[in-house]
Amino acid sequence: MYVKPTRSYYTSDGEQHSARGLFLILIQPASWERRNEPIKALIRKVALRQFGHFMMGTARVYGESICISGAYGGNGLTVDVPDSVYNRASVVLPDDLREQWNKGGGWNSSGSEAPAMREWALKNIIALRQ
Repeated sequence: MYVKPTRSYYTSDGEQHSARGLFLILIQPASWERRNEPIKALIRKVALRQFGHFMMGTARVYGESICISGAYGGNGLTVDVPDSVYNRASVVLPDDLREQWNKGGGWNSSGSEAPAMREWALKNIIALRQ
């Protein structure tokens, strides 16, 4: 989800074409053996473009290209990343925010947790951009 106002572009018909800005990404390790690891968060500059019904793009994270789609990078869910990315990310999503996210009710988007998630991200923006 974008944490600051974005630059949005529209077609001549008024349909959204693309958006870019600072984006909050929630990550987990891709390896099944590490599924119980805590959810981590980071912020990167991301440009999303309209592809059918979805907004999709790519984020560069520690030398890797990560596919991003919708809220939090995974259409409201976490993004699976290689261990090399997960291990370097240092900010763990706080338990209270994870609980709000679990109960937020978002479906392919952010839910009722979005304002609290954005506020937390802005307070921790320096650590999240490392």
